[in-house]
Amino acid sequence: MKRAPIQPLVWPVSLLGLGALGGWLAEFAVGRWQDYQLYGLARPVADLLMIIGAVWLAAAVIGIARDRRG
Repeated sequence: MKRAPIQPLVWPVSLLGLGALGGWLAEFAVGRWQDYQLYGLARPVADLLMIIGAVWLAAAVIGIARDRRG
């Protein structure tokens, strides 16, 4: 049974979106409430989510390309 071509891309794109949202919220916390402790915690977590999502997305795209070639 073949997988849908978009299915392997759902989780990596979700992680990228979650990381981007976390980064934006960290910047918002600093601008709005001057909460540097929250920024110091949220920003590295958001960056880590974006790195994991980008690597996972690249692996998924390569896997899809290999599946289509044969």
